[in-house]
Amino acid sequence: MAEAPAERRLCPTRTSGAHSLIAHWITPATCFERQRKSYHKCFTCQYQGLGASVVLPPPHRPSAAPEPEPVVEPAKATRQRAKIP
Repeated sequence: MAEAPAERRLCPTRTSGAHSLIAHWITPATCFERQRKSYHKCFTCQYQGLGASVVLPPPHRPSAAPEPEPVVEPAKATRQRAKIP
């Protein structure tokens, strides 16, 4: 997603780092209110039980996978016919 607006949280921010199908930028006050009312997405959120001033580090993005090495096929052996006298 895009950069977070000032003093906003992405709801929900999954503890596993997985993306949510539907997510919203909310204020910490809205986050606390949702936690207080047992919002159905709070149980998997990284902000669960954290203070209003907490800023989570950006999610770790895995580096690109290295390019696979080209497969080199061995040269095909050629069979020679036996000469019959």
